[in-house]
Amino acid sequence: MNSVRFKIFIGFVMVVGPLVLFLIFNNAYSMNVVRDQISQNYNKLLQQYVEDTDNTLKEFDNYLFHLYSDPDVINMNLYALESDDYVLAKQRLFNKLTRQLDIYNLINTFFIFSNTTGDLLVTTRENTYYYDRVQTVKEFIVENATTRPNDSSNGNWLIMKAKNGDHYLMKINKDLGAGLSGGILIKMSSLVEPLSKWDTGEGGGTIVVAPDGATLTTAYFPLKRYQNISNQITPKSSGFQIVKDRELDQQFLIVREASSHADLDFELIIAEKNILQNLPYLQLLIYFLPVGGALVLGVYLLYVQRILFKPLMQLIRGMRKLAQGELSVRLHEGSSTEFAFLIATFNNMVDQIENLKISVYEEKIRVQQAEFKHLQVQINPHFYMNSLNIIYNLAALKDTKAVQKMSLHLADYFRFIMRTNRTTMTLKDETEHIRNYLEIQVMRYPDHLVFDIALPDTYCHYAIPPLIVQPFVENAVIHGFTKQYGTFEIKVSAEKDPDAPNEFFLLSISDNGDGFQPEMLKQLNSSQYLDESGDEHLGIWNVRHRLQMNYGHQVALRFQNKPERGALVQMRLPLQSSNVEGTKTEG
Repeated sequence: MNSVRFKIFIGFVMVVGPLVLFLIFNNAYSMNVVRDQISQNYNKLLQQYVEDTDNTLKEFDNYLFHLYSDPDVINMNLYALESDDYVLAKQRLFNKLTRQLDIYNLINTFFIFSNTTGDLLVTTRENTYYYDRVQTVKEFIVENATTRPNDSSNGNWLIMKAKNGDHYLMKINKDLGAGLSGGILIKMSSLVEPLSKWDTGEGGGTIVVAPDGATLTTAYFPLKRYQNISNQITPKSSGFQIVKDRELDQQFLIVREASSHADLDFELIIAEKNILQNLPYLQLLIYFLPVGGALVLGVYLLYVQRILFKPLMQLIRGMRKLAQGELSVRLHEGSSTEFAFLIATFNNMVDQIENLKISVYEEKIRVQQAEFKHLQVQINPHFYMNSLNIIYNLAALKDTKAVQKMSLHLADYFRFIMRTNRTTMTLKDETEHIRNYLEIQVMRYPDHLVFDIALPDTYCHYAIPPLIVQPFVENAVIHGFTKQYGTFEIKVSAEKDPDAPNEFFLLSISDNGDGFQPEMLKQLNSSQYLDESGDEHLGIWNVRHRLQMNYGHQVALRFQNKPERGALVQMRLPLQSSNVEGTKTEG
């Protein structure tokens, strides 16, 4: 965030951004005004249509209510079902209702039903489906008698659903006398048929829904598409609503009006692109204004990139390489006077640093070589004092054979000591030296100490610094040896490093003694241990310091307690073959 590039970019955005936002806001406001005006017009038209429809339903109510005074209905009440007068009255009433269907285009079916005889008179404009319509009327009559036995003729129109899935508006007058009931069926699709001729744009349409949002007709708008937007529609909301069909990636305006004579709502679904089709330039401006702003910003940044960012980034990359130690980096001088001066100064500075670093590096090598020899020699007196202690104990026991055997092992030990002027030894030579030391300890404690050196042939000739294993074996004998658990066992082993089997191997020294104390374990594994003087644990500090000098941070030295019992020291060493032969020097 503190870069010059970021600050220039933010400055440009702060200047151009408010202007672009104002234009976008102005365009969005204009579109909302257009939406509001068009929605108001559609809303007024829909209100008028719904009001006309309610008046028509009310007129149907009146017609159905006065049907009881029709002479043919009276005759059907007076005569028996099988009489000629009943049949003639029924036929005249059928003809009369058929003519009414031609007058009232909205009505789909008239029916007269006798609750006492079960006789049914049905007249419908869909003569092709006359039998299906009779069955539908019977279903509705049975359902109405079951669920609404106490309905009066003055109630609202009822919403009924046929077995084929079609919805109807039904009104029944049960007061025609002598158990006769008259009714009217209006198909839902007939209610919205006039609305389908309105211009709602591509993808728009008309639909009738129940107050709870359930669809009542899909004749002029697909049900699947309505389900995609229905969850975005707020029932009984005023004004217009904007919803989006994500499948079509298209927005629609929803205008909704409820009927006062039936429990249903009319919805106009108007395609928004149809609303804005007369505003092509406004639409193009809305879409291309951000693109134009981005193009202007891009050209501006390219210009700044050429005169400022490119030489600046070249200088930054050079400094990063220099910080990583690449002293061979040199920069090409730029065309700008200021950057040419900076780059020339940078190149001169790199030359001076390179010369200085070479001198410091050579001096550091000489210091490290001297320190390494000092550290390597420092550990020999430590081993020597422990060996004298063992010789003293054996002499005190007056065991001549043991002294002779120990002398042979000590001879091999001192041969190894005389070879430690070299910086590396083979792992095999190191473990043979450890074997000599442990044989002496076994002679000292024949019934209480055993050891096992498990060294696969694969690792015999790998190079390691001399005397890096003995301090841990010696500490195991001095500090870990105890008789309370039975025979004390020391094990030295080598195995692959599971994390990098082709680059490193693990050299382990373990015992079954008391293990490390928690505080000691925490101290030994601390990253600060290498920086301390090593006065308390000279051997361990010496090994750790020499490993760091030889291999850097790619090696590791870990201390831990085994789950069952005992201590475990593990060294992570690189797989480096040695040119030194592992033969012993004859004395």
